Amino acid sequence: MELSYSLHLGNDKNKSIKARQEAKNTPSGTTSKNNNAIQNVKQLGKVNHHNLRQYDNNQELIKTIKGSNDIVKDVKDLYLDLFDEARLEYNNKQTRDDRKIDNYFNKIANDTKHDLACEIVIELGNMEYWNEKSLEYKYQMTQVFEQQLDDLKEIVPDFYIANATIHFDEHSPHMHIIGVPVKENCKTGLSRQVGKTSIFTKESLVVIQDKMRERCIDEFNIAYGMDSKLKEKQKGKNRDITSYERKLFNERVKGLKQEISNLQNEVSDLEDNKESINKQISNLNKDKEDMVDEIDKKRKINDKIILKTKNQLLNENQKLTKQNEDLKHENYQLKYKNEELEQQKNYLLYYIKKFLDKMPKVIKDIIDKVFDRNMSVDLYKNQYDPEMLEEQHKRVEANNRRFNLFNKRETEKATKHLTNEMDKAAEEFYQTKKNKEKDDGMSL
Repeated sequence: MELSYSLHLGNDKNKSIKARQEAKNTPSGTTSKNNNAIQNVKQLGKVNHHNLRQYDNNQELIKTIKGSNDIVKDVKDLYLDLFDEARLEYNNKQTRDDRKIDNYFNKIANDTKHDLACEIVIELGNMEYWNEKSLEYKYQMTQVFEQQLDDLKEIVPDFYIANATIHFDEHSPHMHIIGVPVKENCKTGLSRQVGKTSIFTKESLVVIQDKMRERCIDEFNIAYGMDSKLKEKQKGKNRDITSYERKLFNERVKGLKQEISNLQNEVSDLEDNKESINKQISNLNKDKEDMVDEIDKKRKINDKIILKTKNQLLNENQKLTKQNEDLKHENYQLKYKNEELEQQKNYLLYYIKKFLDKMPKVIKDIIDKVFDRNMSVDLYKNQYDPEMLEEQHKRVEANNRRFNLFNKRETEKATKHLTNEMDKAAEEFYQTKKNKEKDDGMSL
């Protein structure tokens, strides 16, 4: 008869489902630091709760062959035995109190870089083999497991066992071993320290498992008086499933069923929410259509207003453009007229100046013709000035009016002469202007 053998380094009950699946597909005798160790006191408490079955009434099917009914205490006591001397030696070398270690167990429990302890699970035979066996027959495995403890101490002397408990309450007997791996002659820190990675590696676990499985089948044959053999080691999902793994699988299935139930409830809630959301979406779509219609109406109104305003602005622009053109035309005409008036002004000023230049001679001629005797201009002015004339009249009256300054005939003669001279000057002015415009191609 061939029996399967399983030796696992790990703490499967504390793993996540994903980690358990990865461990299941990992070749026998290999391990990984991230999911196979007891890292702190909380995990150690879970191990204590599970291994000693403190949650059910089948504790008579649990047999502790090493340690007590308190695994946490067993590990603490082992830490004291293993590391206290090294701790005191280390503290004596320290000059600063803050570097001294009061409790090495607490230090490692709070240190994420080191694992507090390790668990090894050993099982021989699968569920099919043990299913029909009596409880008394299973109890005979106690002798085999006790010998396995001694073998483990010999094969891995740096792994110190704190507690070992056999479970007979499941399909096949199996043993849980809790221990502390120790690293000696450390260069930094304590000379002796906990060190799982130094003791258990993928390579060393293969060697350990090979040696332990050969001794286990020998011890089984001795205890049961049989000549059984071990099945060849297999990897992956073709290997035999142990009762411990089956229990984990059943627990996983149970957890998955609960997750499925929870998911179904969530789906039901989502369906209810979906109907409510669909109603909200329908209402929102209706509101959207109303808003689109309203926007279209306002857009059309705005378009009409914009078009009307645009047309008004175009009309205003056309009017302003026409007014601007008219103003330009008027400005051109005014500019032309202004230039014409400026020319006429210049001509007039010229001939006025010319006339004024002739005035002294004309005035002199008038005076010469007006007066019947020689008379100076100053005397003429005095005679002509009203105030002086009045004064003179007074003197003339006083002197019996010696002579008469003007007579009617001479006055008319002088006036006519002055008029003729003015007509000549005007005629000369206009004639000259007319000749000039003719030369320029213009006419008055």
